[in-house]
Amino acid sequence: MFRSTLAPMSALKRSLATSSRLLNEELTKASSKKIDNHLNFLKKYYSPELLESIKITESLVEPKEYLNLKSRGVKSRSSVPPKEVHRDYSKTDPEWQEPILYPNQGLGRVPYPPIPQVYSPDRDDLRIRFTDAPRGPHDSAQSATAIKTPREISRGISELTGLNERYIRNLYVRPLVMKRVSLKTAKGNIPNFFVMSIAGDRNGMIGLGIGKSRDGIRTAATKAHWAAAKNLKAIKRYDNRTILQAFNKKFHACRLKFSPAPIGFGLRCNRIVFEICQAAGIKDLRGKIHKSRNPMIVAQGFVEALQEQRSIEELALNRGKKIVELRKVYYSQ
Repeated sequence: MFRSTLAPMSALKRSLATSSRLLNEELTKASSKKIDNHLNFLKKYYSPELLESIKITESLVEPKEYLNLKSRGVKSRSSVPPKEVHRDYSKTDPEWQEPILYPNQGLGRVPYPPIPQVYSPDRDDLRIRFTDAPRGPHDSAQSATAIKTPREISRGISELTGLNERYIRNLYVRPLVMKRVSLKTAKGNIPNFFVMSIAGDRNGMIGLGIGKSRDGIRTAATKAHWAAAKNLKAIKRYDNRTILQAFNKKFHACRLKFSPAPIGFGLRCNRIVFEICQAAGIKDLRGKIHKSRNPMIVAQGFVEALQEQRSIEELALNRGKKIVELRKVYYSQ
């Protein structure tokens, strides 16, 4: 009786052991198939070296720890990565320091010179130069840069105007108007910079120049400087210190009313007119500006009025008179 009861129990145990073994085999086959599918998916996006590192990393993480991490939600953090969240270990990799090679890049053009991290885009040190870069055996010398030096610009203006190069470089230059403007186009507003400058030698030569640039106010000021040097014209002065005669000129919406002043009177006038007189060498002047006081209109109108002055010789010829120096007549010995 006892043996008859033991026989079915042992058979049941054997059947359970066999089924559990088969179940384990099925589970291992399913897990291996899942791992293979996962690896095949990763092979599409990662190189073999990175794939090997991913395998090592996943083997170090326990399933229980991964489940606990997943159950905490999105804000959970693993204990496997470094404690410093903002630390980037990729920058300590030696490959990080290697220069970047581009397909259209010539031989010996790397590494690029460091670009200064500044806010003004028109500084001289922002212009990247490759004069010291190594060259390939068949690499020809680079063409001259489009950015000209002040010496080259003054030499060109000297050839254009016939004036001395040193004289052009030593001119008195002052910006009269400096502003940021906006160019309205179909694509939107394009920022631009506008500068109007006056140049003169303080001895009867003045020129007005305008410069525009999208690169910055300094580039626009440089253009205005050399444009004013190109436009130099002589003006007539009385006794090398004041204007010849009073004038009342209307220029657009601006009315200019100025008259000569005695020695030591000084410049009592608008600030724009003051700078123009400084450049021209006018020391004594009085006058006012009525209606519009737009600085651009004031500057252009006053320079035009100075250039329209008629000399004493012209006035004498027109009137049929002789020129008499009063100081010589009444105070000569």
